[in-house]
Parts: sequence; C-alpha cells; structure tokens
Amino acid sequence: MNFNDYQKEAAKTGVYKESYYPFASLMIEAAEFADVVTKTALRGDPKEVNKDELLSEAGDVLWNLSECLSQFSLSLQDAAEYNVSKLRSRKERGKLMGDGGSR
Repeated sequence: MNFNDYQKEAAKTGVYKESYYPFASLMIEAAEFADVVTKTALRGDPKEVNKDELLSEAGDVLWNLSECLSQFSLSLQDAAEYNVSKLRSRKERGKLMGDGGSR
C-alpha cells in the first residue's frame, strides 16, 4: 500500500463532527506514540518497547495527519515528497542542524 491508497482508505473511516478534531487528536496520538518509548526509558524500566503498541500508535498518528492534510486538499505523498526535498536541500547546504524551518 502506498500513501495515496492509505489516505483514500483511511478517509472512509473518518467520523467526527468538528473539522478541528483530527488536529487536536494528532497531538494526543503523537504523545501516546512517544510515550510507548519514553515512559520506559524515563522510568528506567527494564522491559522492551512493545512494537505492536508502537505500530498501533504510529497508525493513529498517520490517520490523524492524513485527515488534517485532506482538509487542505494535500496528501501524505505531498508531505513526504516535500519533506525529502527540504531535507536534501538542507544537507547539500550543510544546514541539517540548527534552528528555524527556513534554514
């Protein structure tokens, strides 16, 4: 499955009343995704990261991001291509490290 196929299929499951829902939910799901790894690390728990839980939360992040982009007629493919182009440019200019989105 590619990003475009995913976005079409995922959109079929979107049920919410307020257009801001996926934007708010994205923040929550991103925190839950990070929590799978960081909670264990911060506590010093000896247990391994649950990869199924990590994938589940990553999917939730992906779904919300997909819905957010769709509201502006943008795709996950657009975001991926733009991001790679931006990162290549920064690498070529020696600007991977530093502050600011326009570096």
